[in-house]
Amino acid sequence: MIQYALLKHSPWLLRWYRTCITLDWDHLKSHLPTQGKLLDVGCGVGSIDYKIAHCHPALEILGIDVDARSIVLAQSYHALSNVEFAHLDLQSVQGQFDCILFVDVFHHVSPQTYDALLEACPRLLTNHGYVLIKDIERRGGQISWLMDRYVSCIKEVYLYNCAELVMEVSRHLRVIHSEIHFRFPFPHYYIKADRMSE
Repeated sequence: MIQYALLKHSPWLLRWYRTCITLDWDHLKSHLPTQGKLLDVGCGVGSIDYKIAHCHPALEILGIDVDARSIVLAQSYHALSNVEFAHLDLQSVQGQFDCILFVDVFHHVSPQTYDALLEACPRLLTNHGYVLIKDIERRGGQISWLMDRYVSCIKEVYLYNCAELVMEVSRHLRVIHSEIHFRFPFPHYYIKADRMSE
C-alpha cells in the first residue's frame, strides 16, 4: 500500500498528506477534548493520533486497529509520551474514555459490522464521554472514493450520507450533534453522540 511506503521514507509527509489534504483537521480538532482519555478506533498507522497528541499533550490517547502491521508501524513512527497503540478490536478494549473517535472508519467497514462497533461504545464511555464520528459524505464524495480505490488500493468503499449514519447511530447512542462541513476536495460529516439516558 502506498501509505506504508510513504511512511517508511517520509513519515512527516504522510502526516501532512493525511491531516492537511484528506482530513478536515481544524474542524475535527474543534470537536476533540483537550484533556482526559481518547480512544481512536481504526487508527491505522497512527498519523492522526500523532497530530492530536502533539496538539493536546494533556490528552492520553489509545489508538487501536485490527491490522497488526499498521500497529507495528504506528509504534515505530508515531510514538509519543501520551500515545499508545494496540492491536485490538473494539470489543476487547477495557477502561473508560472521554471520547471514542472514528475517523473515516465507517466507509471502510461493511455495514453489517456497524452494530457491533456501536454496541461496544456505551460501556467504554465516561459519564460525560461522547462518540465522535468523522467520515466522508456520499454526495460530493466521489474524489474520496477514487483516492481510496486507486491511490490506497482499497477494494471495498462504502460511502454513506450523514443522515443515513445518524439513523444507524441512533439505534445505540443518543445523537447530540450532526453536521456536514466541506473542505476541499470533499465534504466531511460529523456525528457526536453519547450514552442514552437509562
